[in-house]
Amino acid sequence: MIRDLKYPDDAEKVIDSLHVGLKYDAAIAVSGNALHSIPLEGEGPDLSTGVRYGGRAQDAAVRKDAPGLLSRFSLISMVSRLEVQAQTLLLQRRVLEELRGSHKRMNPDAMWAILKRVQKESRTGPVKLCSELIVENPSEALRVRMRWLDGVYRVRNCLAHRLGVVQMVDVKRPGTSLEDTTQEDRLKVVWLRLKAAVNGQEIQGFPFKMGHKLEVFFDEYERGWKVGGIIEIKPTECQAIAMSLSFLGNQLLQDFLGEMNGVLGIS
Repeated sequence: MIRDLKYPDDAEKVIDSLHVGLKYDAAIAVSGNALHSIPLEGEGPDLSTGVRYGGRAQDAAVRKDAPGLLSRFSLISMVSRLEVQAQTLLLQRRVLEELRGSHKRMNPDAMWAILKRVQKESRTGPVKLCSELIVENPSEALRVRMRWLDGVYRVRNCLAHRLGVVQMVDVKRPGTSLEDTTQEDRLKVVWLRLKAAVNGQEIQGFPFKMGHKLEVFFDEYERGWKVGGIIEIKPTECQAIAMSLSFLGNQLLQDFLGEMNGVLGIS
């Protein structure tokens, strides 16, 4: 319960929970590869639920599309998970600010006002949530990831609300209206490609022979989709996004603790 808030332990638990959830979401994407390779049994549809809507054709289509389908679900869940945990950190900040001072106690009216404020602030999106609200003066390390986070968030919205089919609202430039969009506008995002190297040589396939020095790093590149384009996500991309969100969560926690220690007068 928030009335039992323990700083900084509870802030650290938020990011620990983020890591656990991201690993789960990343596994969803990987399971798409396994489902893709499972053949249909018998001549009829899967009737494990008894009565069902759909049949063998749908079962076959799901298996065929499983890697991309479950990767879409994975990405949607990962970004939503970050938002949920970030909102929890913001709630902790607002409570700590309210209780600042040795003799202050939380009352129900003050707590309800904080909850309403946090709900309103959280609707601004994860970029502002992380770099302006949870942390008011973010480090350079946190700021440089905001453009990437904004892109992943916009992709998530298109996948969740439009099944990945890009529409004008997705390509609309900030501060403009739908009437201002043109055929040249694109949904442009910074994307991360996860790479690994052994003894300085990039790994091109698995399995591989382990060497003395293993390095894992991210390669940034830009992706773009025009109106009517379809966003397709791969399981490997989900692994890079999960790891990147994990690193971002660690940096967010570091910035949060540093800033709150100053607010609370903790040396």
